Amino acid sequence: MCTIYRSIGRIKFNLSTLNSKTWEKTVYLVGTYLTKKVKTNQLLDSLPEDLSNRERATCQALFLGALRNGHRVNAVLQPFIRRKPSRVIEASILVTGYEILSSPKEKIPKIIHHSVESSKKLVKETETRLLNALLRKLPDALNTVHPDNRPDIFFSHPRWLFKRWNKTFGLPTTIKLMTWNQQIPATYLKIYDIPEVLPEGLEPTQWDNFYKVKTDASWQQDINPLLNKGNVYVKDPSTCLAPALLAPARGEQVLDLCSAPGGKTYDLAYRMQLEGHIVTLDLPGDRTERLRKNLKALKNQSLQCSILEADLLKLDDRCFLEKKLPVRYDAVMLDAPCSNTGVIQRRTDVKWRLEPKDIARCAYLQKQLIAAASHYVKPGGRLVYSTCSIDPDENQAVVDHFLKSGEGKSFVLKESIISLPWETGHDGAGAFLLVRMF
Repeated sequence: MCTIYRSIGRIKFNLSTLNSKTWEKTVYLVGTYLTKKVKTNQLLDSLPEDLSNRERATCQALFLGALRNGHRVNAVLQPFIRRKPSRVIEASILVTGYEILSSPKEKIPKIIHHSVESSKKLVKETETRLLNALLRKLPDALNTVHPDNRPDIFFSHPRWLFKRWNKTFGLPTTIKLMTWNQQIPATYLKIYDIPEVLPEGLEPTQWDNFYKVKTDASWQQDINPLLNKGNVYVKDPSTCLAPALLAPARGEQVLDLCSAPGGKTYDLAYRMQLEGHIVTLDLPGDRTERLRKNLKALKNQSLQCSILEADLLKLDDRCFLEKKLPVRYDAVMLDAPCSNTGVIQRRTDVKWRLEPKDIARCAYLQKQLIAAASHYVKPGGRLVYSTCSIDPDENQAVVDHFLKSGEGKSFVLKESIISLPWETGHDGAGAFLLVRMF
């Protein structure tokens, strides 16, 4: 199911083949997300096994499209809603709104009719009438907003987030960012050992060893055989910025913090030419189990991989000594938890779950984490702090605070990289190389 989730490209809806079962499943996904805020990939993985590949693809496209455009749909209908509708009706509106936005004008009446008829299996007759009335108003309401009068609504972003970006970057840049976020993300493979013959479903990119998966690629025939070899990873080019900055050498001892599920660990290992010792650390849980499975493909006689399941903020030297592991390292990677504001195109649900106070909370945690991570860097060693956020409060401000602190007084900032996605063409990120002088 995960494989199919990764493979879906830009699907053009054919309403004559879009059966009610598919529509109902999508409404269920959206309604469940709105109610429980379950992760989108978990919901997609919960779809029943008896769905065909086409049905599963359509569910995914409708589900993510509904979330990507949901703020716009909700905002334009707000003047017509006296009482908050049920979750099923709200989900039906969001799914239909995305279909309307992504379809030719002549298809809209059929889209609305299909949604209303399908809803009869899910809600009472009075709710179906409400849905019909709202959907009839929706096309004209969507046309009342434009980038020049309500850019936050037009690009379907929370008002508070638009205002924050507008203050930080200015309006023209904020428009570029929101335009980027509304696009359907490409899927990339990082191939560590490139075979002589590549599948037709891949096309080369400007980034070394990265290949874009074509929208018509067959995952079963072209992609899965590569993934099964264990030296291919589904990842965005932005994920290689921090490992490249850390630049671990062959034979070094490397500590990879907040490492699960292991994408950056792969990059570190290959930069070490699969020789040395990598110690990974993350909290116990499902992500650590995925890390354990992913690292099996890396181990060999020259590369030692160890896993510590622990909280970095509660870590001390004894945790390493009990496992007979080094306490100080040549290179330390801290890929810190963050607001994910650099990856909204890929994780459109960020717009729904992120709240105004979250960025400050993330920055507070990040300051604690970087201070804790610095303890494990040898004199002369390197520390890379990275996020997938584009917010300065989670990037430069955290590093500045660290350098002024007691823990940071022995470090200097050598280099930094900020990926702004509308400029780089891949996800947003921040990475900072710090060197311990004594």
